[in-house]
Amino acid sequence: MTRSVLIVGAGIGGLALAQRLLQTGIQVRLIEKVPAWRPVGAGLILSVNALRVLERLGLAEGAAHRGQRLTSAQVTDAAGRPLQTVLYPQSSAGGAVALHRATLQDLLSRGVESQIQFGTTLRALHQDAGGVEVGLSDGSEGRFDAVVGADGLHSSVRQLVFGDVPKHYAGYTSWRFLVDVPQTGPHDYAVEMWGRGCRLGLVPIGQGQLYGYVTANAPERERPTSGQTDTMQELQALCRPFGGLAPAVTAQLRADLPVIRTDIHEVRLSCWVRGRAALLGDAAHAMTPNLGQGAAMSLEDAWVLGGQLAVAEAPAALACYEQLRQARVNRVQTQSRQLGRAGQLEATWLRVVRDVGLRLSPPSLARPSTRDLFEVALD
Repeated sequence: MTRSVLIVGAGIGGLALAQRLLQTGIQVRLIEKVPAWRPVGAGLILSVNALRVLERLGLAEGAAHRGQRLTSAQVTDAAGRPLQTVLYPQSSAGGAVALHRATLQDLLSRGVESQIQFGTTLRALHQDAGGVEVGLSDGSEGRFDAVVGADGLHSSVRQLVFGDVPKHYAGYTSWRFLVDVPQTGPHDYAVEMWGRGCRLGLVPIGQGQLYGYVTANAPERERPTSGQTDTMQELQALCRPFGGLAPAVTAQLRADLPVIRTDIHEVRLSCWVRGRAALLGDAAHAMTPNLGQGAAMSLEDAWVLGGQLAVAEAPAALACYEQLRQARVNRVQTQSRQLGRAGQLEATWLRVVRDVGLRLSPPSLARPSTRDLFEVALD
């Protein structure tokens, strides 16, 4: 059994791993670069595989109570005409749960607050046969059996352990925002509307809030340059062609509404582990958001890695974690990339073929892939 672990990053994956390790009696220290908790992100959907991990951590009921239970996800054309509906497999919390990312982070942080050191980054890492020596930004040093990088797309652990790893731009950018749920809905289901090189997603997340997102084909930015006004004007223009439920939502897009604009990148690594250091979640395998599985993969990673560290010494535990997780994550990452390419099509004839194919496909065709996505052995 591993005795002590340093977790870098107090996001979803890092907090879930801390919860799992504390269940098994492993000493945990967690460092986070932000100086204090602050609400971050917008919404997300937790499908049954993510809820299964939260259930084992004792947090699924809290997520369902504070979020919105969803029965299905519907794909429509830009006018709002249904193309296909996918039913979420049932769990103890319902089919799926949508909630604010900050709400999930708050749930996952309960009981581990005393282990978190804010305003701190990893500056140095050196491994030897018996452990890992680390140097932190506050000038302190420490020694651990293992170090886990759960520090996201721009991971410092990945940089220190694996060097420069390219990030692959998906070809499209996202705009995310929160508004009130219109009277016309959606109320217990998610909607994604497919237009020309652009998609609009609408997801109720509880507390009367609706999570909206747009993904649009766009050149990669070298650095964020536009201000809030420019970002809102971009978002309003992108939403204008959509009908159906969209006008009741886009009418709420005022100049002072916070909007998060993010280029979509992937991280593709053949190796997540080197000795006593490992990567988890986006640090190891950032993926496009098209299947809504980014948070779920982090949660699954955390459960499996925590279980391995509880029964084996660090090097063997980390190697087994990588072996157990890589094939599944690579498959989900690839499926998400392919779905994004279909959703972002611009050519009219290709979009017509795509939409007709979705309308004519019976729901039974989607069941095997849905089962493969949501039903996973975690032990």
